[in-house]
Amino acid sequence: MKFVKNLFSAVLAGIMISFGGGVYLACVAAEKAPLGAFLFSLGLTVILMQGFLLFTGKTAYLLENKATEYVPFLLTIWLGNILGCMLMGLLTSLAKPAMAVTAMTLCTAKLTQQWWQTIILGALCGILVYIAVDNFKSDDDKKPLHKYLLVFTCVPAFILCGFEHSVADMYYFAAAGSLYSVKGIVYILLVSVGNLIGAVVFHTVKKAVIK
Repeated sequence: MKFVKNLFSAVLAGIMISFGGGVYLACVAAEKAPLGAFLFSLGLTVILMQGFLLFTGKTAYLLENKATEYVPFLLTIWLGNILGCMLMGLLTSLAKPAMAVTAMTLCTAKLTQQWWQTIILGALCGILVYIAVDNFKSDDDKKPLHKYLLVFTCVPAFILCGFEHSVADMYYFAAAGSLYSVKGIVYILLVSVGNLIGAVVFHTVKKAVIK
């Protein structure tokens, strides 16, 4: 069944992003955030190479598809992503309590943002993730390293700038135990909307300018 296949692919993507988030938390605790931001790229790289379904990697193409088909597709991916992150967040909190404390500090700071700030930060992240993903999908086989260049620059860029990635936040909030609160869920939804807006708008404008 296609739904089940997509769901499990999305779960795996959530797990991969969680690995990236986990190494970032470890590096933040060791006061090496820039290194953690760079190593976070591991998650997106594996997803792109394996073809797993990531919400932030698929949102840009919403307007190019039938809404009745693509919206349920995106919702399935979102659900799978959050399930994968919930699993990894639980395992992290059980096996590495210190990382859960770091995640809690991170999430507490995020919740001090105004709702509109969260959407804007999500939109800016959505643009950078779209650029990395769309570039990776290019047919430029003569420059294979070129496909990875933007992954390992755009990802650290959005992390160090403080932009918000919905799936990464799913993991952080799950590890912190904050995902299961009204504030946590609302925050993730706001970031998800921001990610979608940023990617869709940038992709649409790019298509209009570059034909």
